[in-house]
Amino acid sequence: MTDTANIRYRPDGSIDTQFYLAKGRHHRSEAAHTMARQATRKSSKIIAVLAVLGLASFFGGGQV
Repeated sequence: MTDTANIRYRPDGSIDTQFYLAKGRHHRSEAAHTMARQATRKSSKIIAVLAVLGLASFFGGGQV
């Protein structure tokens, strides 16, 4: 992390903190969307299994 060649600077010579704040927000947003997408997939599978089990016991009358 000592490579300073890729640091983004503003015209006045200071570090462009707004750029890095926006970049951080973007990466956090991507991570949150990925987590939500994975949680949705897992919960939809669980709901489908529970629905099948519920319907089987309702129509079959016995235990599954």
